[in-house]
Amino acid sequence: MRYEDGSPYAYTPGIGVPQGVQAVNVGWLERQEEFPRGEVPTEFVHALALLCRDNSTNRMRGWQSCTLPHPEGKPPYPVVVNVDGTEVTLGSAEIRLLARDGRWLIAPNLVLHYVAAHGYLPPQEFIEAVTARRAIPEPPSEMPRF
Repeated sequence: MRYEDGSPYAYTPGIGVPQGVQAVNVGWLERQEEFPRGEVPTEFVHALALLCRDNSTNRMRGWQSCTLPHPEGKPPYPVVVNVDGTEVTLGSAEIRLLARDGRWLIAPNLVLHYVAAHGYLPPQEFIEAVTARRAIPEPPSEMPRF
């Protein structure tokens, strides 16, 4: 699934995004598409890893694989990372952050792999929101009443 950074969020727009909230895509990368590359601060990578471990939302069944080229051969499936001693499987959820201007920045949690393994350089506002750990908590699920 490929969406331009900053484009209106479109993956599951009716799920968990309140009416009237402006939500935009960050880090939805796909094979054979160019994306910004560059260095990111170490503290950003660690904060991103913690958010993927602790604040993944909008979970799906199964895992999205990484479709970007891997010089060492076939990409891992599913992508599993170690975050401070905890194994975290990426590719089945999103992280949602609050930008300074009130917009929601929504990325697949696979964004951690894109940054660490492929040199993806997210927009500065995303780096800032992650480093500040302005995660949007998942709304409580409605339990059926009997």
